[in-house]
Amino acid sequence: MVHAGDAANVRIPTMMLASRDEPVDDVKRYEENLKVAKHVEVFGDQIHGFMSARGDLKDAKVKAEYERGYKLALFP
Repeated sequence: MVHAGDAANVRIPTMMLASRDEPVDDVKRYEENLKVAKHVEVFGDQIHGFMSARGDLKDAKVKAEYERGYKLALFP
């Protein structure tokens, strides 16, 4: 769960790739409270865990977003 107040404790550059299951307003407030280099993006058509065991890589859209997420993480 995303809590905006937690962002104040972040001291290193961070990336958040949120899913449709995280409330967009909470993600936005968290991002606004981050004071470090960051990349925050909501993958609004993906389920929580799409970049791990819950991602259905047989679905072309899920696979494309999975790959895009990992490219963001590996090659910012």
